[in-house]
Amino acid sequence: MKISSIQKVIYLMFFATILYGCAKIVAPTGGPKDKEHPLIVESDPPFNSVNFESDQINITFNEFIQLKDLNNNLIISPPVEKKPIVRVKGKTLNIKFEEDLEDSTTYNINFGNSVQDYNEGNPIENFQYVLSTDTYIDSLSAEGTVLNAFSLKPEEGVFVMLYTSFEDSVPFQQVPKYLSKTNKEGFFRINNISHSNYKLFCVRDFNRNYLFDLPNEEIAFTDSLLSFDLITKTETDTIFKSDTLSENKTSLMIDSINSVLNREVDTIITRTRSFYPVHNYIFRLFMEDSDVQYLANYKRESKQKIEILLNKSAKDSIVLSLVDTTINNSWFLREASSDLDSVIYWLTDTALYNAENLLTTFSYYKEDSNLVFQWVTDTIKFRYFEPTKRKREEDEKVFLKYSLNVKNRATLDLNNKINFSFETPVGHIDTAAIKLFAKVDSLEFSIDYSLTSDSLKMRKINMDVDWSEDTVYRLEIYPGAFTDIYELSNDTSIIEIKTQKRDFYGKILADITGTDSSFQVICQLVVPGKEGEKIIKETTINSDQIVEFDYLPPKEFIFKVILDTNFNNKWDTGEYLKNIQPEEVLYHIEKIKVRSNWDIEINLDVKKQ
Repeated sequence: MKISSIQKVIYLMFFATILYGCAKIVAPTGGPKDKEHPLIVESDPPFNSVNFESDQINITFNEFIQLKDLNNNLIISPPVEKKPIVRVKGKTLNIKFEEDLEDSTTYNINFGNSVQDYNEGNPIENFQYVLSTDTYIDSLSAEGTVLNAFSLKPEEGVFVMLYTSFEDSVPFQQVPKYLSKTNKEGFFRINNISHSNYKLFCVRDFNRNYLFDLPNEEIAFTDSLLSFDLITKTETDTIFKSDTLSENKTSLMIDSINSVLNREVDTIITRTRSFYPVHNYIFRLFMEDSDVQYLANYKRESKQKIEILLNKSAKDSIVLSLVDTTINNSWFLREASSDLDSVIYWLTDTALYNAENLLTTFSYYKEDSNLVFQWVTDTIKFRYFEPTKRKREEDEKVFLKYSLNVKNRATLDLNNKINFSFETPVGHIDTAAIKLFAKVDSLEFSIDYSLTSDSLKMRKINMDVDWSEDTVYRLEIYPGAFTDIYELSNDTSIIEIKTQKRDFYGKILADITGTDSSFQVICQLVVPGKEGEKIIKETTINSDQIVEFDYLPPKEFIFKVILDTNFNNKWDTGEYLKNIQPEEVLYHIEKIKVRSNWDIEINLDVKKQ
């Protein structure tokens, strides 16, 4: 058969491709990935050495090693003043002490996860070397978990410290006798403790000096001492004659079937053992409210508005007064935050808010250096310069500005109100200029509503309506509906909204028990947010009862309670020197998944938790 030129070209290309594939160099795949951590081959001196007198330790492994993040992992308990020099020489870890170790002391050198193999970085988890300068190794232990006092989330990197001194000043002035550090789960364990009594503390030690000496450091403490009491237990084992009968499988089966019948006792063995239990603790870590009260900021962003901000909630009432003026009565309206850490004063006197400079005195309650509250006064000068307006801006009509919590054509929850938020306080409302209609089929009906002012925020007006489900509403706001205290009125605004279907929602019924008169229970339904938990619903109870959370969308929620012991309707942190623990926080053990048109019942006993 004669081969054409085109076929020749095709054959040549085919053979060239095969030859190229055969000649291509491929890197060897190697074996499976090494997942094993280094193994100890030799230690000089050996692990758990007693009568230790050397100034260095050499530990040799079966492969080359490296140290990863040693500074954050290495913990020596009891602490030494000068940390040892730790070096890697091939497969050997060398530890050289820079000071003499204490006599009659067991030392635990904990490397955490810092010792790893050189190639893959497989760590020896919680690697520890123990030695003693005495004739024996101390063997007592304590362990536990450190949680955030408010969120109950595990706290990593917190030092847990034991002290043999019991003075209140111990965590401020002394280095601990023993210490450990929490892992990602908030867990800690202190090993090789000598027999004694100890005071316990947890400190987030930012400057790593083993002292509670910075205002932003967090602390946790127990009201009782750690003590080790020897426990003796007697255990009895009974051996029956039938236990030693035939080794034949059938016989054994018959024996097991008749095991509950009459059995003849062969031997009763009594064993007695003594031991020291490992104590287990749960610590609640908190930051004290140690800030001294002070005036954080003040400003005058518009001519009628002056604002004062404190660094934290005011202890008592606050007073603002004018200086060098005869006007002292009814010259402002005051709008304060709920916890009194910021206050807005709306100037109502024309002569005052048209003045460029306003000299005032601000008085508030403050702790002095002896922690005694007393009145202090700051002099504040408020300045405001009216910006120059262009001709076009002068001719434009200015309206009272406000915002709504619902957008045009949005869906509104059946239990929600329509909220109006104004830039300035409202002085007059004309309900004739506010109309609400419901659309049913092709007809429209006028709907009744009521308007109420927020008790705390004087620039917020709420519209209450008995909403019907799955209905379209039209809200019409005409000029003059709202007029502020400076005679400024709103412009026309018309929006349409639609209400949600009733069977869209689910309900949670929480049965709360275990309450008593020493606290009230703040019940919260929360969801995770970028800046912590976001409260969806909240209510407070003073007795055992069922708390109902309704109109809930189908999603997951977290149920949380706060045991409010000072009845101030909020969570309060602790204070070590006053022996005040943070208020207790409890969570329902599981997240609650709400489904549409479904009731979910949960139980929470605040005492058992």
